Amino acid sequence: MTDPRHHDLGTRFHDLHRDGTFLLANVGDAATARALSDAGVDAIATSSAAHAATIGRPDAAGAVTMEEHAEHTALLVAAADVPLNVDAENGYGHEPEDVAAAVQRFAATGAAGMGIEDWSGDPERGVYDRALAVARIEAAVDAARALDRPFVITGRTEILLYGLEGGMAEALARLQGFAAAGADCLYAPGTWDLDGIRLVAAEAGGPTNALVPIGSPLSFSDIAAAGVRRVSLGGSLFSAQVAHGRSLIDSLRATGSFAPPG
Repeated sequence: MTDPRHHDLGTRFHDLHRDGTFLLANVGDAATARALSDAGVDAIATSSAAHAATIGRPDAAGAVTMEEHAEHTALLVAAADVPLNVDAENGYGHEPEDVAAAVQRFAATGAAGMGIEDWSGDPERGVYDRALAVARIEAAVDAARALDRPFVITGRTEILLYGLEGGMAEALARLQGFAAAGADCLYAPGTWDLDGIRLVAAEAGGPTNALVPIGSPLSFSDIAAAGVRRVSLGGSLFSAQVAHGRSLIDSLRATGSFAPPG
């Protein structure tokens, strides 16, 4: 039987994808998750890069195990009163059944959704071919629908982020395949300008996520007007937190003052 709180979080996250535009803030630890929840953010997410950094690992496939990520996710879910999405990289396995197992594992933590990308994590293999990439999303959707609560599946392609063959046309074809397979949200990181963001939102075939890092010249209203449903931060918030802490210590050592610089 699903925890009623987890059912509520899943329903809330699903409903956020129906209309409007909301912020999905990626966090690296439970303290930040609680602070942002208290501040009224709509939803939070794990960040593979931030989580790896907090335990001294590189942001690379296999550097953090699924079980380590699931334990981290459970801590964030417990700390926050808002839905949480999992940055599950390639779903911790190449085959559709691996992705289905990952859905079950992360759903058990109380997460409200999960993103699955088409980058294999193996530089020799690169991205999965389109048919396999779509089959993996289909397996994730089937696993999510077998749960007794809503669980949002995001289909993600790395074609634009890595500048891979086919470019925008291939990225859109993959997103459209993910949409046909039942994905609730579609994501192609690497669209850094409004024209690209607008094109993906219009052609992906369903609600889209745009990656907009802290420091971007774009505004939230610009991105909402482009038709995006969800805006995420990736690892940029964690990186900004680390950089700010470093600047405080640099200033203290240089001046002897505990006052913040500037």
